[in-house]
Amino acid sequence: MTDTTTPAGRTTRLHDHYPSLDELTATAHRLAAQWPDLCRVRTIGTSRAGRPLTLLTVGRDAPHNLLVVAGAHADEFASRAAVTDLAHHALTTRRPDLAWHFLLCLDPDGAHLADGSRTARTLPAYFAHYYRPAAEDQPEWAPAIGSDLPESRALLDLIDELRPTLQFSLHSTDVGGTFLQATIDPAPLAHPFARSAAHHGIPVETGNFDTFHLHESGPGVYLMTPHHIDHQETATGMLTPHQDTGGGQAGTWFAPQRHGGQTVLVEVPAFTSAHLGDPRPADAVRRHLRTHADRLRHRGTLLTALLDAATPYLRHPDTPLLRAARTPLTALHQLADQWDPDVHGHDLMRTPLTRARLAGIDLWAHRIPVRAAALLRRAVRPAGAPAAREAARLDHLLRDWCAQYQQRFQPVWLPVARQAAHQADTVRAAVALRHPEY
Repeated sequence: MTDTTTPAGRTTRLHDHYPSLDELTATAHRLAAQWPDLCRVRTIGTSRAGRPLTLLTVGRDAPHNLLVVAGAHADEFASRAAVTDLAHHALTTRRPDLAWHFLLCLDPDGAHLADGSRTARTLPAYFAHYYRPAAEDQPEWAPAIGSDLPESRALLDLIDELRPTLQFSLHSTDVGGTFLQATIDPAPLAHPFARSAAHHGIPVETGNFDTFHLHESGPGVYLMTPHHIDHQETATGMLTPHQDTGGGQAGTWFAPQRHGGQTVLVEVPAFTSAHLGDPRPADAVRRHLRTHADRLRHRGTLLTALLDAATPYLRHPDTPLLRAARTPLTALHQLADQWDPDVHGHDLMRTPLTRARLAGIDLWAHRIPVRAAALLRRAVRPAGAPAAREAARLDHLLRDWCAQYQQRFQPVWLPVARQAAHQADTVRAAVALRHPEY
């Protein structure tokens, strides 16, 4: 653990720890108590389970507002540490033209169910307590796929109230590198983003399947449009191919555009992998795509059979865990068809695939089944002895698939302080570009 002191005399303790929601909320209240003329804490709404949606504001009566959204996905913890860093930065720099607003956690219900993964430092430990809500239960996605959640409404109302010039949505993943998406061309951010990634020892990921249909403005830096987001939702199993919702334009990422604002998403990994940034052309693309598609189909078939066998023993067939498990199960079958050259995979082969992109597909072919198995294992566990056979089989699959995931991508834990610092550095760089010092 290391102590550093800011110009304002504040001591920051840098250590390998994701704050709990209680710790993050306590920090916000402590800042408001110490700096009552600059800070305030308020509740902007409540979750489906009645948990508060807490907003920390740093700055008063400023002409421009900045909104930082943490905890959009329950299984992503880096944003909590980044918010702490950015809140102290806002206090120590104190620009009168800017007010910072930090939504501490957009999905506190999901965070409660995922909290067991927060202290994990190995992939098996991380997936032993894994939780990520179903697509329709994710507040950022929900408006884009026609789901009405109180958390989504609270965020959209906050955007209309603040009219932020910039909204930052801070995300992380299990294994990978860092990349950035924005609703305005992020080319000016490419250099500071790459510099920060290099400084913190984080590989830039240029092959994430999330970004395949986005314009690349620089390595790992992508422009989002509503059309591309609609395509992305279908391709990743968020929507069925024939579902039409109006998609991206209705989502929270594009809401600031109503007021002349923009959104930047910053992704960091919990575990880094050096296999996702190779720009050279891939070899044997057709064979690899078919292999990855076959893996998804096989694993999806195994998991679906286990779910069907366990369902009669489950007391409640519609728990958050079961709903969550069905999203990656759906994605397994849809992605297999998206990748298979004999089905829809020819779309992927119209332009040359880099080794990074093919590795990104390979990573998803490992990640999605592991997530599905982890969620099913948690969902089946309460059934006890009646579903013991299915639970044991899920234990075996989860261990085996997680081991294969590790062997293929050689993940290395990235200390929390470096995850948070990279997100905070990128946010500050975007603010400096949009609002230069006067």
